[in-house]
This record gives sequence, C-alpha cells and structure tokens, in this order.
Amino acid sequence: MKKIFFIGIGGKGLNGIAKICLGKGYQVSGVDTQVKDETISLENNGAKIFYKHSESNISSDLDLIIYSSLVKNSPEIKAGRKLGIKIMKRSAFLNELTNDTFRISIAGSHGKSTTTAILGLGCINGGLDATIYGGAYTKEFNGYNHFGKANYSIIEACEYDRSFYDLIGNMTIITSLEKSHLEYYKTENKMRQAFKYFINQHDQFSKIFINGDDLKLRKLCNDIKGQLITFGFGIKNDYVISEVRKDKFESTFSIYYKSEKIIDKLKIKIPGDYNIMNFASVVAVMNELKLNIKSIHNVADNFFGVGRRFEISHNKVGQILIDDFAHHPTQVKYLFDGIRQFYPKNKVCAIFQPRQFHIMKNFLNEYGESFQKADEIIMTNILPALNDTDYDIKSISSLKLMETIAQKSKKPIRMINTFPEIVNYVRNHYQKNDIITTIGAGDIYKVRDELMK
Repeated sequence: MKKIFFIGIGGKGLNGIAKICLGKGYQVSGVDTQVKDETISLENNGAKIFYKHSESNISSDLDLIIYSSLVKNSPEIKAGRKLGIKIMKRSAFLNELTNDTFRISIAGSHGKSTTTAILGLGCINGGLDATIYGGAYTKEFNGYNHFGKANYSIIEACEYDRSFYDLIGNMTIITSLEKSHLEYYKTENKMRQAFKYFINQHDQFSKIFINGDDLKLRKLCNDIKGQLITFGFGIKNDYVISEVRKDKFESTFSIYYKSEKIIDKLKIKIPGDYNIMNFASVVAVMNELKLNIKSIHNVADNFFGVGRRFEISHNKVGQILIDDFAHHPTQVKYLFDGIRQFYPKNKVCAIFQPRQFHIMKNFLNEYGESFQKADEIIMTNILPALNDTDYDIKSISSLKLMETIAQKSKKPIRMINTFPEIVNYVRNHYQKNDIITTIGAGDIYKVRDELMK
C-alpha cells in the first residue's frame, strides 16, 4: 500500500486529491495549520493529520510527499530530503495519478472551477462517471472532487507557475485568455507564451476547445497539432450560442452545431454571458464524447454555482448577501453584470478586500472601472499575498487604489478596515432587499457570515 503525505492537506488544491487517494486504497497523512471541515472529513475517512509543521511529522516508511505551488519550503520537505523520500509538486503528482486515464483538462484565465464542476456533473448525468479534480467547493460533490468509476479524469489545470504543463488533456477546454498571475510571469507576453507552449504540447489526436470569440486565443491556436473546436456567440464558431434571453434569476439560450440546433432553450440559474459560455463549452465536450447532451438540462436546473462564486444568502432582516471570490478586475465586472441581471433595481453595497499588492499595481485602472454598477463601495486595506515584494508593497497604496476606484466608478467609497466596523456600518445603513456583496480572495466572506447571524 502506497503511503502519501500531503503538505497543506486541508487546502482546496490537495484536500480532494487526498480524499481520492483514500478511495484508491492509499494510506494518507498530512499537515495543515487549521482544524476545519476538510481535515475532519479526511480524518473520519482514515487519514492521519498533524496540525503543526514539524520534521517529526515525516516517517521513514513514507513513499511520497506532495506539496502545492504555494509551498516553497517546510520542515516536512526538509525531513523528506534527509530521508530520501520522493517529493513531488501537486500538478506532477496529479499527472502521475491520471496518466492512464482519458484526461479532460480545463484551463484559462477565468471560469475554470465553474466549468470543471459543470462538465463533471454533465458527464455524470450523461452516463460517464468520471473522476473530477476541481478547484472550488461543489455542493453536488460535497467537496472539491468526485471519485468516479469510469477511467476518465476531469481536471482544473491552473496556469500559475506553469502547473498546467503537467496536465495536458486528451481533450482540453481553454475558457479565456487575459493577463493574470503577473506576480509569477512578470509580463503578459510571457504568460501568453506559456499558454502557447501548453497548447502545443497536445498531440494530433487531441481536441482543444476554445472560446472562439477571443481573438487573442484564436491567434495562439494557429497551426496546432490537435483538432481545434470553437464555441461562442459568433457565427463562425463550431458551436454557436443563439436565441439568448437574460431574465431575473435565469438565462435561456440555444446551441447550434454546424447549423443544427442541438440544445434548445437551455435555462441556467447562474447569471452572465460568461456562464452561458461555460455551459456551451461543456455541451461541446459532451457532444464530442458522444454523451447524452440533453442531460445538460437537468444539470442546469439544479446547478447554482460552486463555492464563493456568486453565492447567494438571505439574512433575517431581508438583506441579500452575495459572496464572490473575484480577485481579478474582469471577475469583479462579471460579478456586477450578474448582480444587475438578477437584481436590476436593488441598492448594491460592494465590500471589497483587495489582496496582493502586485495585482493591484498591475490592474489599478481596471479595478476602478469594475465597480461602476455598485451604489457604494467599502474597501479594506490591501492584503499582502504570495510573491509580493517590498517593491510591490511600496509601489501601490490602499489610498491610491481607493482614489482610483472613486474616480473611475464615480461612486462613493469609504475605507473601513475591521470586520466588526463593516458589519456595524452595513446594519445601520442598509435595509431589506438591499444587496451586500463581499468580494475578494481573502477572508472577507467572514463579513457575510457575521451578517447572517
């Protein structure tokens, strides 16, 4: 029996993989600094978890130590090296774990987690019980991942630190291409070249599905070895989205393939053109897999999104709380597009926790424009994050970001740094049917949790 140790076993990148390894009969242990639902669930399924980093967590009989991209070093890695234990990055291990399966990878700047969940559910409903390696909590899986019976893997393939190089698919969806992760790539051109390299690693038997409305993405796919399949609103795509109607609490659309309507009046319960595109990519893949694509209607009827993506709650005073992980200005803009589709006339308070100085510096003007559909913005100080340098921290201030958002959005904005003060302000200034949206990749969701009490 293979014995595997995970560093950061409670995190979204490794938690589900650890669960699947337990399902495969491996002996699983790991370390995490917090006791939480994810670690408790693993313990209940037989994993041994340590809650403090230490070299003593590593025993000489381990076969493998797995770490995520966010871990640069730890006592466990140090101990593993001393003992000569094999140490692997998450993406390399995932490659090894899925190498003998038919692999479907989902890459792109935005929409990966949602598309991975929809495709997983679509395949299961269409008769293919694939194993799913996702990046966000999915209610239907009661976690990030699903251990399926078929020899198929559906994998969210992140571009950060070129991890997606390890996860080349037999089929691959690329949802979008926009500058991101410049804290790693440094320039947009280097990031695009990484996507180009990723695309070129696919062989002649592979199928690559791309957002065909994205001209930059189309350009990257010139002269590829595999079969290029496009989806989108434009009539030159292979899979064309048409007859779109956006209403309160749902969008309806049809999908044509080579002038034949293959999906009629699909109603989805999550807002925005970007989610219509996510569903269209899934229909394209299911059709190429020769699955029952009509089963996507059942998925759409019951899918309300993954965790921290347009997550709607209602509190006792009748306020509508929407929590979203959005940490890129395009995602923030999409969030407000969705809010205004579902709630066109409600008053909207945006509570924004900016995270990572490098991102704020590179997207200063774009963030300013992203908040134009809010009525008021509350902002916290910028949180430092992965790969922020002293130069990054000195190059952009919270005040400068706030001033730019105010100037570009033309909406009132105020700085409130503590969560209790934010909660108090919202309770005193907002009423029944007002929208309170918590935005950011940090722990701003705790404001939502407090407002729910």
